[in-house]
Amino acid sequence: MSNKEKLTLENRVANSKLKISKNFLYYMIAPLVVLIVGVILLCTVGFNLGVDFTGGSTFKIYVNDENLIENAKVYDLDNKKDYKEIQDKIETVLDDNGLKIVSYRTSTINIFDYSVFGGQAIEVVYKNKAIGDNIQDENNSIREQLLTEFGYDKYESAISSISRTQGHKAFNYSMEILGAIVVVLALAIIYLLLRKHRGITLILIMQMAIDILLLLCMLVLCRLVVNLTIGIAFLTATILSLMNSFIFLEKIKNGQKTGKFEGLNNNQTADTAVKGLLFKKALLYLAMLVISILFVALAVSGVRQIALAIILALIVTFYSSTFLMPGIWAVLYRPKKVKKEN
Repeated sequence: MSNKEKLTLENRVANSKLKISKNFLYYMIAPLVVLIVGVILLCTVGFNLGVDFTGGSTFKIYVNDENLIENAKVYDLDNKKDYKEIQDKIETVLDDNGLKIVSYRTSTINIFDYSVFGGQAIEVVYKNKAIGDNIQDENNSIREQLLTEFGYDKYESAISSISRTQGHKAFNYSMEILGAIVVVLALAIIYLLLRKHRGITLILIMQMAIDILLLLCMLVLCRLVVNLTIGIAFLTATILSLMNSFIFLEKIKNGQKTGKFEGLNNNQTADTAVKGLLFKKALLYLAMLVISILFVALAVSGVRQIALAIILALIVTFYSSTFLMPGIWAVLYRPKKVKKEN
């Protein structure tokens, strides 16, 4: 795209007849549906919590790369075919028991009984289906099945004992995230008050509240796995929400100073400001979206989940800052009355 074409497209967007703030109620339909359905699911089903919160089980399995286990196949993890075959065998056992792998990586193992020191191994973390005292029985059963699958029936030490890790308390972590958001919001409000922008603090609070609530509901609706790294998505949403609010409000302030918005009502002012920002904002969001999609396509499971959550944060903040914030500003903004001199 040439600079001339880019400039023309940007001008077309800025000068379009799109009336956003007047159609505020129309644009609120989708967010309201998301919020209502999300709250219902949150109260009934809850989040799809990962092992960071629910806890998980982990084990290491020796791949016999040194051929120390008789009558068992030798695998070399540097060979892609061998690596895939091992993964398929482990997944088969877990799938048959209705269990899902959370993480899967190469590691090393020491087995003193077989004189294995630093041997190649696979370390697996999975989420249990059983609860309470039944978890140990489930893990013992998984271990026995894996020994049979790999031909290690007479070599029990080839698979480590399956250990159980306790999860973090979701409530405590949610309070920590909320506390961090409140601190960021408080700093933003202090900044606005110092610059004597008391009238727009409510707009900023409402905008951030909408973004955070929508992100919460989208996470529930899309059933993304929620682990400790979910804080990155909320941090992203918080920063983008603040950035969008400040840029939009600054655009209006500059327009009012230069007289660009003179004679325009609140709806016309809000629409002119948001359309003037829309093209460049769309390019920025598109770049962030492409990067996030690349992480989804290329990264490991844990990174993929947080990348998907960030994509939701991008969708939420772009929609709300483009289609909701102008309407909120148009309704709440009241120009300062100029005192007449006697």
